[in-house]
Amino acid sequence: MKQIYFSTAAKRQKGFTLVELIIVVSIISLLSLMGIPFVRDFITEGKVQPTGSDVTKVVTKIRGNLMGQGVAPYVNLGAPAAATAVFANTSRGQTSALNIAGAGATSTVQHDLGAAGSQITVAQANLGTVGDSFSVTFPTVNKAACPGLATQLSKSAEVITVNAVVVKPNGGQYNGAAAGNACVVGDANAFVFTFR
Repeated sequence: MKQIYFSTAAKRQKGFTLVELIIVVSIISLLSLMGIPFVRDFITEGKVQPTGSDVTKVVTKIRGNLMGQGVAPYVNLGAPAAATAVFANTSRGQTSALNIAGAGATSTVQHDLGAAGSQITVAQANLGTVGDSFSVTFPTVNKAACPGLATQLSKSAEVITVNAVVVKPNGGQYNGAAAGNACVVGDANAFVFTFR
């Protein structure tokens, strides 16, 4: 009868030690923590084009609804809360990137380009006569959407400001470099688009 000898090395189980597992988990945790802001920026940047398209659709519809009402048709939008409700109700069922809440005169609209719960506001504006235009304000926009949102709406807006810096004056050309320079880090950017 033949005897088989097993070495002690062959009997050992192979695997990771607790220290090795802790090191691997620590490295993965650090990498994921460093990557989260980049992923958020990437996602936010991807929402810019759909948001710009949605705003353009809604603005076109509002223009059409108020066409033929004189030189100051947007006086009919009313106070800012009423104007915002008109924008929200016009957006309802027409947009994919804007979030509509409430009903009727209490409707609101939010964007997903920065801080959670960022409400878009709409108001009458004045490019020559009170009510000849209206403004759409995006507060708390993330740097990842800046200046992309301004670029998206540069053809349809008459005036654009980024953080109170005019990057497209009335009757002038859009300046993307000025828009980029006006942007700040974080969810602290405010865009105001004035439409006629």
